[in-house]
Amino acid sequence: MLWQGLAQAVGKTVVLVTTILLARLLSPEEYGLVAFALVLMAYAEAIADAGVAQALVYLPRSEQSARAALLVSLLTGCLLVIVAFVAAPLVADFFGDPDVAPLVRVLSASLFASSMGAVPEALLRRELAFERVTIGTVIRVLTTGGVTISLALAGYGAWSLAWGTVAGSMIYAIACWCLIPTRPGVHFWRATGPDLRLVLGYGIPVAGSALLAKLIFDVDYLVVGGLLGAEALGFYTLAFRLPELVIITVFFVLSSVTFPLYSRARHDPEQLRRGYLLSVRVQSLYGVCAGVGLAVIAPYVVPVVFGPAWIPAAGPLILLTLYAAARSVGAGANEVYKALGRPGLSIRMSLARLAILIPVLIFAARWGIEGVAWAQLVVAILFALGMQGIAARVMRLPLRDLLGAIRPAMSGGLAVALVGAVLLMLGMNPVIGLIVIVLAGLVAVAAVLGLGYPSVVRELVQLAHLGPANK
Repeated sequence: MLWQGLAQAVGKTVVLVTTILLARLLSPEEYGLVAFALVLMAYAEAIADAGVAQALVYLPRSEQSARAALLVSLLTGCLLVIVAFVAAPLVADFFGDPDVAPLVRVLSASLFASSMGAVPEALLRRELAFERVTIGTVIRVLTTGGVTISLALAGYGAWSLAWGTVAGSMIYAIACWCLIPTRPGVHFWRATGPDLRLVLGYGIPVAGSALLAKLIFDVDYLVVGGLLGAEALGFYTLAFRLPELVIITVFFVLSSVTFPLYSRARHDPEQLRRGYLLSVRVQSLYGVCAGVGLAVIAPYVVPVVFGPAWIPAAGPLILLTLYAAARSVGAGANEVYKALGRPGLSIRMSLARLAILIPVLIFAARWGIEGVAWAQLVVAILFALGMQGIAARVMRLPLRDLLGAIRPAMSGGLAVALVGAVLLMLGMNPVIGLIVIVLAGLVAVAAVLGLGYPSVVRELVQLAHLGPANK
């Protein structure tokens, strides 16, 4: 987690700086235009390797599996590039903007890069070589940020984000191949039918689950862009950016670490339960406290950080940070399903969520981007509780233990909300208020944990000081 956290800290700092600069350089409509194309590429990237990379983490080590995984990944990447080129005009028609088509075609290059880098990245994660993954991630974000900012300053507008994304994806694929100690599956054309069936048998359900997760995560962009237009999507995308960078990205760090660890512990149910409760305590504590804190300071953050032109994003930002907090309570369940060899559970939950979310978002869009944000929050709360209930059942974990793991987060979030509400009534200068409320929130959480949950504090301290010899 420390290595992945370092990668994400560097990466998201670069993304945050890039976002702030682009907010000053691009109009909301330009920002929303690229968001159209990036959402479609995110869906395609979710299945760029047909799930076989995850299969390499789960299945026993073998050259045959790596060879088959590489062949499937390359073929899938090539197919997606062709589909993106052919479907680009249809995508533009869906959004009612012809400028989307060339952006989709340029961004399709990142799909092939993703398929190229999926296998070596998965093997690094399987061996828990996260320090190498960190190096690749840092190289990627620095490349993406550098190219994007340079082109934006040169006046390329929406194209700066597109070319920056492509450059980052390509350099990451190259870095993964350079960082892996041995080259897997070099003779991928020799992959046999049984090997292909083995990796696809596990990979296809995982890819389906990943695609559904992406649909759930980004379907609000489709609804906002399709029904409310590019400018509204620009405001909504910016509002989502902070909770994504500060909260949701942390869940991705945890899931990338916990999945291989859960896979190793799947034959020891008691160890798996202990590890899962620890991850729930950590992620919910951080997610809920950070989410409530961001909601409190949202009226200050938007004008101070992004500028007065983006003030319409403040209302959705409050709701979307609470949405991210709700997701933190349910995060981690999918990794348990996969680690126990039951990725189909993820697919069924995702299908149910998508079936509910799409009509709710379309209905809520009549109230603008704030209505969409409200719909996201309500659905997130319901499914966080449902996913944890199923995870508890498959692990035979008592619900009281699961609720106990979440309780410190609820107490900390309440403390942050109360302190923030009191300080907001003082009407401070936005910059000063931002600093004071953040510091007061941190003190409030520390006080609640120290007085009410000393065992959690000891657990966090032990986790922070865990050395290699104790792993």
